[in-house]
Amino acid sequence: MTASFADYPLEHLKLALLTSGFSQSALVAVMLISFAASPRDPRFVLGLFMALYGLSFVGELGIVTGFLTALPQAVVPILIAPLFLGPVLYVYICILVDGPASIRGGWLVRHAIAPGFGALVGCALLAVPGEDLMALLRDEVPEGGVTLVLAILTALLVQAYTAVLTLVYLIKGYLKLRLHGAHIRSEFSNLERKTLTWVRYALISLGLFWIATMAADLTGLTDDPVAAVALGMSELLIFYIMAISGMRQGVIFGSTEPEPPAGGSKPPVTVTDTALADPVSPEPEAVNGAVSKYAKSGLTEADMARISAKIRQAMERDVVYENSNLSLTQLSRHIGVQAAYVSQTLTQEIGANFYDFVAQARIRAAMKQLADPANQESILTIALDVGFNSKSTFNSAFKRVCGTTPSNWRRNPPVIEPTADASRAARSMSGRP
Repeated sequence: MTASFADYPLEHLKLALLTSGFSQSALVAVMLISFAASPRDPRFVLGLFMALYGLSFVGELGIVTGFLTALPQAVVPILIAPLFLGPVLYVYICILVDGPASIRGGWLVRHAIAPGFGALVGCALLAVPGEDLMALLRDEVPEGGVTLVLAILTALLVQAYTAVLTLVYLIKGYLKLRLHGAHIRSEFSNLERKTLTWVRYALISLGLFWIATMAADLTGLTDDPVAAVALGMSELLIFYIMAISGMRQGVIFGSTEPEPPAGGSKPPVTVTDTALADPVSPEPEAVNGAVSKYAKSGLTEADMARISAKIRQAMERDVVYENSNLSLTQLSRHIGVQAAYVSQTLTQEIGANFYDFVAQARIRAAMKQLADPANQESILTIALDVGFNSKSTFNSAFKRVCGTTPSNWRRNPPVIEPTADASRAARSMSGRP
């Protein structure tokens, strides 16, 4: 007869999962922190998050094994540690998106106030006698135990405060990632490891897991061995995904390492330099009825026409798009114009964001190679040759622009090539008519 989860004592299943959870979270934390270059390294912060989360396993392990009987006051740091999970995870997201330089002392203090207040309230439990704390852990309320009742109320207050605080920071982190997703398309031509999709999924997964855990506690579902195992395995899976992804992830903006220029080493010039010597007259612009973020830049239409010509020359003559890691900063250095002016010209004069504009240049180059009968290179080789980092990214971009796959294009190339106009390219890639 085959054994099932229900044939094993719940205590044994809990002990196995809690031991595995604590050991794995500790291992992941040590790995991330040891690979971090400094406390501002995102891996260090993610390791700190894992270490704090691991303390939740310690608390339940203490209940199952009974080791907290010898040191009941240890329950206090275990109780208050989750207060810092949301803020620490938010700091991690900010470092990824904005770079280590954006994390300053005053900023950290502001985000430490809310969890610090909850921790201060939780520290009141240190004054509770040890036997009352143990009764609290066992969910016992002896008659007339005023101190224990107050301790229970304090613990419940801290736990409720933790849930609200964590939810607030999960939402803040998710909203920041949403803004980041739109921003990177104006800065990078390659979005690999920059979209932070895995972080969004991790936030959603953590939120759903905590909701499921609270629901299971309220309904008594945690007494079911199958449910307990399912929750434990889900938690470990989230840990593994975050650990593996976190080890590979680097900062997106604000890296302390200078980017090499895409070509040449000319310093960026300003609108007052010889490349843009015409007088400028600041004039607010409106885009879709809203005041443009470029209203105070000072660029005239003549300025943007000159910058546009430089950009197109960099693409068509210098083929800078072949650099798979081409960024807005590198392009600005190559043409000798400040990145902010290049971005404004792309948006207002050319009508495309940086990512779509470069992708279109790459696809036009790929079209020519695919349509050439003498070119027998594989589609992957062509994709890499024109600047894409993978065949899947190339296929996706190619189909958005051309409405067909590269292999179909190679077999049946149209007589007329698509226009090189980037504004039409941007509309094609975004799905707009």
